[in-house]
Amino acid sequence: MSAPPPASPPAAAPHCPHAPRCAGCALIGTPYTAQLAAKRGRLAAALDAHPSLAGVVAPPVQGSPHVFGYRNQAKLVARGSHRGLLLGVYRPGTHQVADSARCAVHHPLITRALAGVHAALERAAAPIYDERDGSGWLRYVVVRVSEWKRAVQIILVVRDRTWRGERPLLERLRRLRGVAGVVLNVNPTTGNVILGAQFIAAPRELSLLERIGGLKLTSRAGAFLQANLGTARRVYGAATRLAALGGEETAVDLYCGVGALTFHLAGSAQFVVGVETVAGAVLDAKQNIRLNGYHNVRFLAAPAAAGMAQAAALLDRVDVVSLNPPRTGADEPTRAAIHAARPARIVYVSCEPRTLARDLDWFAARGWSVAALEAFDMLPQTEHVECVALLTRG
Repeated sequence: MSAPPPASPPAAAPHCPHAPRCAGCALIGTPYTAQLAAKRGRLAAALDAHPSLAGVVAPPVQGSPHVFGYRNQAKLVARGSHRGLLLGVYRPGTHQVADSARCAVHHPLITRALAGVHAALERAAAPIYDERDGSGWLRYVVVRVSEWKRAVQIILVVRDRTWRGERPLLERLRRLRGVAGVVLNVNPTTGNVILGAQFIAAPRELSLLERIGGLKLTSRAGAFLQANLGTARRVYGAATRLAALGGEETAVDLYCGVGALTFHLAGSAQFVVGVETVAGAVLDAKQNIRLNGYHNVRFLAAPAAAGMAQAAALLDRVDVVSLNPPRTGADEPTRAAIHAARPARIVYVSCEPRTLARDLDWFAARGWSVAALEAFDMLPQTEHVECVALLTRG
């Protein structure tokens, strides 16, 4: 199997003020060509663990257009310290927080916004959540950026709505340069889950508008978008090319989120059904139908396995199934539902080589072969690898 040669972005790393205390970028300081080689080795090791995949060669990892300043979302823990407010990430295996507000992989608009957020929080003396006794108010700060609109959305994850300083703080945040909206997320639960179920716009819209190629995509706070849009464009392009749709086929896109891959497929398909379990993302996806003028797309709010069965019942046939599951991969009921639909091709987008290899092995035992495999660097400076695999019968 052949793949395009990896890109060769500049290898020089900007100074990261948080290294080495923050372990979020495990490969920072490693030359970029060596990073890509290490990621290819990780993919090869995952494939080699399954004898059924012995003929599948790990391709070169295609580099990212940007190796720093690419990440369009930051999720940071709020923690009080003797030095003041910390916005950062947990050190591996601990609940100690390392400052990462000026992270080198954050989009510059995020870095600028976080400086304003930090100053506003300290000025307001916002009570910071203490996980030891459950006291305090602010738990996390999430910042999302629209590169197209040059704007950010700030999400404050809070324990409750009882703090009296909430309203003036939100007003101050709304006036920050480049802020398109501020959202409160209420998460009263204990544990490490960042976002709760309740989102409250304060008072603007919950959504942020982004553009990927020719697509306009609205996504509300909490919805999933790829963290690196430059690499995402390449991944969606590869998935569309491997799907090999000629205008007469029908397709099902599982774990579709707000519809980015669904719409890429719809440009060359007769009809595409997108399936997503998060109801809010489905609402965004339906709005994106209107934003982009598609008439051959339908979205279903359902878990992947049930949605696959529903989509197969709606369509006369299923020619192609695409899926882009979380790091845990596709569960067995979903794999079984895909196999039962008997598509001609499966396009599997994965962010975790080990679960990808596990699932490819499962399909191999049922007569599927890996016809193509491409790898991409979605998250430079980290160990993560994004893959697109094409499976065909026999």
